[in-house]
Amino acid sequence: MYKIFLNEWEIVIAQPADQYMFQQFEVSENLQTADEVKNWFSKFINETKTNTLITQDNPDEFMTAVFSQAFTQIEAAGGVVRRNNQFLFIFRNKKWDLPKGKIDAGETPEEAAIREVGEECGIQGHHIIKSLPPTWHIYQSTWKGSAGEWILKKTHWFEMEYTGTENGTPETRENITEVRWVENEELEEVMKNTYKNLKSVISIYIDFNN
Repeated sequence: MYKIFLNEWEIVIAQPADQYMFQQFEVSENLQTADEVKNWFSKFINETKTNTLITQDNPDEFMTAVFSQAFTQIEAAGGVVRRNNQFLFIFRNKKWDLPKGKIDAGETPEEAAIREVGEECGIQGHHIIKSLPPTWHIYQSTWKGSAGEWILKKTHWFEMEYTGTENGTPETRENITEVRWVENEELEEVMKNTYKNLKSVISIYIDFNN
């Protein structure tokens, strides 16, 4: 099963037997090629604009060989960093976010995640504990040369630990205005102003550690 986020909408790719879990979703069937996905997606963003379930007998094969081929693909990596009972957040573009960024050529997801956390938050010495499930989201590029293209981004997530004392420094070049260690009791308030796909990351992380 795959959950792909576009703003606050969810696109779920799952087997027909799982349809009962998504009774409030629009259902799309019989998508077999990347061109069919492109046509479906055009209708989705211009007309449907609602949570949608795409049923497939083999979601893994469909995601890899069909759905992802309809978009420009980017891979990124980031971290859910914990210091004792605190979580590391950044404030970017008026929302709370987790540190993450594009995987550079020749990097592993693990290497990219460590680098991005260090660059965006200004800390050193953090290390990976274990991997977390990846997330997918779709957005429209605003970069010169690819403006208007629809991007499917897969983000690899890792649980990290930091035992240092630095509170961090925001990387302002990336529009980050604040780095904050959020206490458990503050987490609910922060989650009111973050992205839907990040809520799923944090909830998974909390589940893994309880």
